This record gives sequence, C-alpha cells and structure tokens, in this order.
Amino acid sequence: MGLTAYCACAQTQHEWRVTLKVMDDVGQPVAVAKAGVGYYSDRASKSINGLTNTNGIFVASHLSYGGELGFGVEKAGYYTTSMSYLLGYDYDAAKWNPTQKIILKKIVKPIPMYAKQVRTHVPDLDKPVGYDLMIGDWIAPYGRGVQADILFTAHFDVPDSNESDFTLTVSFPSKDDGIQEFIAPVYYLGSRGSTLRSSEEAPANGYQPEWIQTDNRKAGQPVKTNRDLNRNYYVRVRTKVDDTGNIVSAHYGKVYGDFMTFCYYLNPTPNDRNVEFDPKRNLIKNLKPDEAVSAP
Repeated sequence: MGLTAYCACAQTQHEWRVTLKVMDDVGQPVAVAKAGVGYYSDRASKSINGLTNTNGIFVASHLSYGGELGFGVEKAGYYTTSMSYLLGYDYDAAKWNPTQKIILKKIVKPIPMYAKQVRTHVPDLDKPVGYDLMIGDWIAPYGRGVQADILFTAHFDVPDSNESDFTLTVSFPSKDDGIQEFIAPVYYLGSRGSTLRSSEEAPANGYQPEWIQTDNRKAGQPVKTNRDLNRNYYVRVRTKVDDTGNIVSAHYGKVYGDFMTFCYYLNPTPNDRNVEFDPKRNLIKNLKPDEAVSAP
C-alpha cells in the first residue's frame, strides 16, 4: 500500500505495538481488509501487512528507535484510507502502544461529473469574474466559459515593497446559490484520511452566499491568512426557485482544497446531490495532464 515512515535514529530501540480497529462509515467492523503499518528500519522503509479479523482488528509490532509510522487499509468495495502516526523519539509506553480507529467509506454510487484541477489566478482585479464549471474556464472575454457558476473578485493592495494585502471574495450569480465549507485532510502519502474526502452527498441546506479569503503579508511577520489546504467546500449553483422561494432546480458539487489552487466536481443532473465521482467518467474532455482528476 505504499506506506512510508521516517526515522532519525536515537540510541535505544523499543517495541511499538499498533492495534488498528477498522470500521465502515456506519460503525460496523470491516473484516478481511488489507491492512499495513509502515516503519523505518535499517535505513529503509518497511511494512508489516496482513488482514483484519472478524472484529476488524489488525495488530503489528516491531522494535524501533522512534519516528513516524504510516497506517493504510484497503478493501474491494471501499475507499482506501491512510494516515500517519508520530511515535517521537522519546519512548512512551502509552504512545508507543496505540489503538487507532480507521474508517473505510463504502463505494456507493460513483457517477460521471464535470471535474477539473485548477491552478490559476483571477484574470482581473476589483471586479467579479465568472467561472463556468461545466466548460472548465473563465467567462468571456477571459476564457471559453458561457455561464458563470462561481464569481471570483480579487483585491490586491501593495502599500510598499514589504507589505501586501490580498482579499478574494467567492460569490455567486444567484442569491439562492451558495457555498459551505468542510474540513478534510489532503490525501497524499502519509496523510490522514480517505481517498473520498467528502461525504457521498452534498448537503441540502446550509449554503452561504459568499466566502472571503484573506492574505496579509508584512516584513518580519508571519503571513496572516485564512487559507487552509485542508478546507474543502460544497457548492450549489444554477439554482432556480418558484414564486414562493422553494428550490425547483439546482446543481450540486464540491471543491477540494482552497482557492485558487483547487479541484472541483459538479454533478450534471439537476437536484441530484450525489458528489461521489467516477474518475473514469469525467464529463470535461481533453484535459491537460495537470488538469486531470483521479480522486473520487
């Protein structure tokens, strides 16, 4: 499972003993799941692998100088989950004998979606610029987009060469569209979390009309920002309501990562809140390699 751990060796080895308790997303034990614990030994990354028992338990142990362990669990019909665990270099009996609960999310109903990795900047300052999630580009004259789904307004102020203030306002064409955040860790080697960072469905309610991101830089001081790579979002766009304000049509989606380096997904079917993406069925064609989406 590609587990990796790191070690800057101390003088004395002690035994760590890890108990992985693997559950599904409704709290039931997952038996016969492939589990592994990665560690560092003899200047090389190694791992102990096996299967969970009927109670979803897998136990591994080894002598170590300390450092970091990597946990990973996978099973057909579920999304892989991996995480890291810091032993440290000072032996602590409790810390070196953890019981770690790991959640495997079930693969329910992956669907085709409009999905794209985006690494960009707002092409104009101090005015809302629309982005078309179905086309995957800015609205004309800045790109090929036709219908604005999200509006980005960037303000950049540089009082002097040592200071800067940046504000990004994320808003929407319709007052009934919206955004809401959720926190889930970036999935990469050694991370905490499932390959499916979101839930299977976007929420029906709770959407806000805008999100404001700030970045303040001053010489000799830490950067003050509310950007968070572990922050993600659900979005509701192209919303239509009846005369009494009830939603009759809307498209739901999600955004992994914070703006303006992010990956977005949009369900093509109105009123369907499923955001479980099938990476083999992307509705945006001819993406460049760095725009392609492989995560569900």
